[in-house]
Amino acid sequence: MTKNKKIAWESWNAKFEPMQEDECDYSYCEDDESDNSILDMMPFDMIMTQSTVVHTPIGVYPEDSMLKPSDRWDCWICHTNFDITSDIANKIEKSEGIEVLKVLGRYSFFIGIAKMFDIKDVRKNIEQEICEYTEEEILSDTEIQKTVDLVKKQLQSADYWSILVSPTGEVEYVSSSQMNKNYLDGLNNLIVLKNQIGGIILRGVNG
Repeated sequence: MTKNKKIAWESWNAKFEPMQEDECDYSYCEDDESDNSILDMMPFDMIMTQSTVVHTPIGVYPEDSMLKPSDRWDCWICHTNFDITSDIANKIEKSEGIEVLKVLGRYSFFIGIAKMFDIKDVRKNIEQEICEYTEEEILSDTEIQKTVDLVKKQLQSADYWSILVSPTGEVEYVSSSQMNKNYLDGLNNLIVLKNQIGGIILRGVNG
């Protein structure tokens, strides 16, 4: 299991690519004198004008279109070191400020952020939402589950206990017979460590 889930953020800028002359299909004119006569009447510069288009992650747009992603939103391509599942995609799409989401592959996605939202806030929200390992993900590792079960067995006589389980299976815990300052300080230390290395905190029935 990866130690920490990470996202690399890459600002996206539209690239203009003019259509090449040989991409224009005039084959329908070859054997039709009437169509050829129409071309003869057209100004030369009109025939040779190249149509400039913008290739974007969500389609092709005319260069002068006001609907281009770069004109409508603050656009980013994000690269992850974890699978972008349908559940993760839903979380991204529901994040405040997201106007459009396009999953590009297993580890990358494109987003358009509404103009009235700050990328710093959107980025922070998305990372908090999808870079945390769930209890199900961590405990799906058989060896980690065995370790957690063993620690729980050792702590079963304690009235209060909390266990930090890191994504790599490292375990730290605090326990007490009562909810006192020492226990609360120990729990706070686990929370601080969790924020540094990731993971989950499991707590006893009493908290």
